[in-house]
Amino acid sequence: MSNSNTEHLRLRQAADYLNISTTTLWRLGERDPNFPRKIRIGQRLCFYRKSDLDEWLHSQESAGS
Repeated sequence: MSNSNTEHLRLRQAADYLNISTTTLWRLGERDPNFPRKIRIGQRLCFYRKSDLDEWLHSQESAGS
């Protein structure tokens, strides 16, 4: 996972990366159709691609301009 394009973040790490709570992360995933979908590996193992979160953040900055 050294390449930032393939870095995977667990849910807590993704929330920390976005500087939001895990509850807000969950809400975004459920309610915002443009928010990246989490990738489910097993019944209890999910992650986000860092590159997907970066793209979403960039789109949010563009929308605010």
